[in-house]
Order: sequence, then C-alpha cells, then structure tokens
Amino acid sequence: MADFLKKIYGVFVTLQASTWLLITGVAAYFYFFAAGYKDKENRLRSFLYFQGKVIQAAITCASGFNKKIIKYPMPDKPSILVSNHTSMCDSFVFCSFNIKNFVCVSKGWPFNIPLYGKFIKYAGYINSKNKTAAEIIEIAKEKLKQGLHVVIFPEGTRQKKTGRFRSLAFAAAIAADTYVVPFAVKGLDKMIPAGKYTLTPAPVEYVQMPAVKASDFSFEVGHLKMARYVKDMIVREIERKNIIGKA
Repeated sequence: MADFLKKIYGVFVTLQASTWLLITGVAAYFYFFAAGYKDKENRLRSFLYFQGKVIQAAITCASGFNKKIIKYPMPDKPSILVSNHTSMCDSFVFCSFNIKNFVCVSKGWPFNIPLYGKFIKYAGYINSKNKTAAEIIEIAKEKLKQGLHVVIFPEGTRQKKTGRFRSLAFAAAIAADTYVVPFAVKGLDKMIPAGKYTLTPAPVEYVQMPAVKASDFSFEVGHLKMARYVKDMIVREIERKNIIGKA
C-alpha cells in the first residue's frame, strides 16, 4: 500500500473509531453521572472493556487484519499484569485477551482526560500521583482481594525501547502472594507512537507469556530480581520479531 494511501486509511479508521467513542462516551456520561446511576464501578469497568474492544477493532483494521494474539492460560487467581509501554493504547491491549475485571495504575494525567478520566476514576483505577509505593501496594492488594487483576506498566512512561522496570509491580505481587503475568506488545510503537493521535497501518502482535509465581521470589530483594527476570522475558519476546506479514 502506498504511503499516501496508508495515511488516508489510518486517518479514516481513526475518525470512525473516535466518533464512536465520543458518541458512546457522552451517552455513558449522562447515563452514569447526570442521571445519578448507582453501583457505577462494575458497570463502568464493563463499559471501558467494551470501549477497549472497539479500539482493538480499529487497531485490527489499521493493521490490515495483520494482528496476531498469542495466549497462555491465565492463573486461577487475580494477578498483577505487566507489559512494555510504547503507546497510549497499551491499557486496552488486555481487552484482546478477554480480560474484563482489571484496573490500571496510572499517574495523574489520564484522570484529567475529559470523560475518560472520570470513567476510570469511578471504575476504581488507581491514581498513583502523590502516593507512596507502600500506599499503592496496599491499594493494589485490596483490588486483588476484590477479584480484580491490577495492570501496572513497570517502565512508568511510554518508551520507544524497553526501559528500566521499576520494582513496585513485583513488590505488590510478592506482598499479595499472587502471580505476575507478563505481556509483550509489538507494533503499536509504529502504529501510534508517542505524540501521534492517528493510526498508521502496521502489523501488530500481542503475546501473553506464562505466569510467574511471586512466591518464588519471596526473599530479600526478591522484587528486584523478579523485575529483572520478567523484563528479560518481555525483551526476549520483543526481540524475537515474528510479527506476521508486512503492512
């Protein structure tokens, strides 16, 4: 596909998805807030999951249906989900694995996005701004007890190349005696890199890797060793470069 046609196609897909998200977002705002709907948290998570599926459908179209998903069985208990972080769409990757009951740990700015920020706040997402690591770990443990997976991007911010993994996600998993489930996201850095808001056609691949048991690292500085171990898993998968086809 010629570069010009790729750009036109990417803009078209982006506009279609954005229009849908805006219309349904405004409708949901009035439904959940203006009308005073009670029991918002569970329903809002379901709504965000639905919105995530729409975003993933747009990504599938923008990839030219060149999108691959590799799954492993999920653990039988709520877990910490971690991934490399290359685009603003990364938090919706988990919808492609039909994972519905999850909350993300984010710092500040996503909670200021019109409509979306209010949705994630009332859906129980964790705002790490002005919180200590110990406070975040305790909140994450409570979410896990409620039967929710907790998504944490160990790099903290979007990176073109996989950066240092902070240990908070792994300390939380050890404190809660649960699993860490690593995911590798390939191609979104080219489809929608930092600073861009329209989709550029590119192949995409999401890989869920085998869960890592936190109890295997329940020793002094175990969270640091676990962070390095999981990062190595993700980096090896990214470097395998077996994204199907070419855009």
